[in-house]
Amino acid sequence: MEPFNRWTRVAIDVTRYVCDRHTADPNFEFYGFQAADDLKYGPGSIYPVLRRLERAGWLLRRDEQETEQRDVGRPARTYYRVNPDNLGAIRQRVAELDARNRSAKRTPSFALRPLPATSTTTYPGGDDES
Repeated sequence: MEPFNRWTRVAIDVTRYVCDRHTADPNFEFYGFQAADDLKYGPGSIYPVLRRLERAGWLLRRDEQETEQRDVGRPARTYYRVNPDNLGAIRQRVAELDARNRSAKRTPSFALRPLPATSTTTYPGGDDES
């Protein structure tokens, strides 16, 4: 299942982050604030993307257990990891998005053209002599 109808910059970056980290370490787990910090986005941008990736089946989640060591007063974290059943779909989507991004960078959407040269221009109230 495709998680997004329209891929935003945050969705692309989070998906690439997940794919790259999983490729480096298949057991990689992360929590939302960690991804937000690594990607330099606010948690309000990251968590909706994580929820959509989870609903689409691309990510699996687990809640931190009471027995796991954590700082006093810190609430339990939700950890995410790649769903191995959908790793192929994630890698394919990242490759497609990268290819689309590369082609968009090569084709400028506009061309800069110099303005035509003019001889002397007189401005109202302006005086060339100082």
